[in-house]
Amino acid sequence: MRSRDKVSIGWIDPGQVDGMFMLSVMNVYGERRDRIEGLLRVKAGGLLSRGRNEMVANFLEHTDSQWLLMVDSDEQLGLDTFDKLIETVHDKDRPIVAGLYFGAWPGEFYPAAMPLIFKSVPNSTRFQPITDYPTDQVIEVDSAGTGCLMVHRSVFEAFQAEATPHEGKTWCWFRDMPVNGDWFSEDHFFCARAKELGYKIHAHTGATLPHHKSFWLEERHFR
Repeated sequence: MRSRDKVSIGWIDPGQVDGMFMLSVMNVYGERRDRIEGLLRVKAGGLLSRGRNEMVANFLEHTDSQWLLMVDSDEQLGLDTFDKLIETVHDKDRPIVAGLYFGAWPGEFYPAAMPLIFKSVPNSTRFQPITDYPTDQVIEVDSAGTGCLMVHRSVFEAFQAEATPHEGKTWCWFRDMPVNGDWFSEDHFFCARAKELGYKIHAHTGATLPHHKSFWLEERHFR
């Protein structure tokens, strides 16, 4: 990332955020003020794709930043993670770079931590988590969760240039829909379309973020 480039940090929330998330963002904003143009917040309900589209539209219309760092409001953004992301991104070679955080997939007793960086399943539209990722390295991936994703402005503009009449200029980046009998989430849609447009997607496995999850405690845990 060029030293003169600026980043906007954006998130969506339903009206409140985790306190540790806000504390982490304000710490990064204070310590790296020379790299950050500003903060973008969108109040959104349960439809993630709508909120994420509104976020990108606000970024393009109301900022001059070259980069948008999208972070979910139930995570923690550390200085080290922010630094690794801005050191990794490049407007031509690596215009889409994900951090590494983990989803809570159903397990026998506790939620199973699963990395939200993905590779394509051959002869399928499905994706599977990359569980054998190398430590603290930049790798190419086929898809990544949008919970920590840094994207160059030119990528969003390329989506606009190829938008359908129904998508227009403000709803063309994220969509939820079924594909071949499976649910295609908004992050997979964005990554799949980005790859169709010729962009590579990378992840920095050292740019990690804690992800706040919870579960119901039952007697079987005690047993």
